[in-house]
Amino acid sequence: RIGRPTATMSGRKEGKHLIMALVYIVGWGCASSGLIFLNNHLLTEDGFHYPMTLCSMGLAASWTISSVMVNAGYVKLDKSRDISPRWYCTHILPIGAFAAISLALGNYTYLYLSVSFIQMLKAAVPCVTMIVLVATALEKPHRMTVLGVLILTFGTALAAYGEIAFQWIGVIMMFSSEFSEAFRMAVLQYLLGNLRFDLIEGLYVMAPASFAFLVLGIMMFEFQTFQEEDGFAKITGRPHKYFAAAFLGFCVNLLTLAVIKSTSSLTFKVVGQVKNTVVILVSVVVFGSEITFLQVVGYSISIFGFAVYQRGKQVQAKAEEREKEMDGYERVELHEQKGEA
Repeated sequence: RIGRPTATMSGRKEGKHLIMALVYIVGWGCASSGLIFLNNHLLTEDGFHYPMTLCSMGLAASWTISSVMVNAGYVKLDKSRDISPRWYCTHILPIGAFAAISLALGNYTYLYLSVSFIQMLKAAVPCVTMIVLVATALEKPHRMTVLGVLILTFGTALAAYGEIAFQWIGVIMMFSSEFSEAFRMAVLQYLLGNLRFDLIEGLYVMAPASFAFLVLGIMMFEFQTFQEEDGFAKITGRPHKYFAAAFLGFCVNLLTLAVIKSTSSLTFKVVGQVKNTVVILVSVVVFGSEITFLQVVGYSISIFGFAVYQRGKQVQAKAEEREKEMDGYERVELHEQKGEA
């Protein structure tokens, strides 16, 4: 009798957690997909060809909204309260730099490649991530993950070979963006370790660093053209589109953290691949994007390679857990032997 209410309460908590996770996943998928199509429209059809300026709007919104919530007392700074300027410069700024490079180059690809082809190239993210993590000695390669990466790489290459409007500069920018994101994750893992901020607190801490580097890039590469072509007039002429882009950028940044926190990084990667596939289908069916049969075959092989890669990561994680358990047993036995001696 005593155990039943406890079990019921536990079941309710798990059900509530599952519902919230599903809400976050659906919200992230809709916001991320919407932002992709909106950014592509603004950059290629609306004549706003300032990719860094466009993606800075989302970070500006993230910083502004999170600052308002913190200063109004809705959010407490639990983990970042004692951050010193020196610690921020040595730990957060490097992460912000790689995030800004990844966002900027990722947005620039829309000027050269189709939405559907960009999503296909995103299938190569595990390959890039593994290369960076192995190179930085943050991860040891497993034979199944290596096999998955090889299959995935072959599929991505096949999809690229079948692309009608292939442009090297767009592909180079896309892979540079992916490498920057992988380095961001590696630096984050190395510098912050197990330190994880809450959702709004994370945006409050991270967004200013990324925004600052984007502003630097804008001043170097876009500001003069933006002034000469009166880019500000394009924003004021259709402000609702740019406010929507800024708000969607905030939603994507917030919900990305929410999905990972409520599920896992593995689930986020799987959901990301599903979202990429949906974006490809929508761009083909709704927006008339052209893809070839060779690209469909290549992308299908990439998805299979991704599944093998993720399975390899699970096997590797279990093997590492067993090794830790064995090490623990060996330490206990050694301690007992010393005690007997």
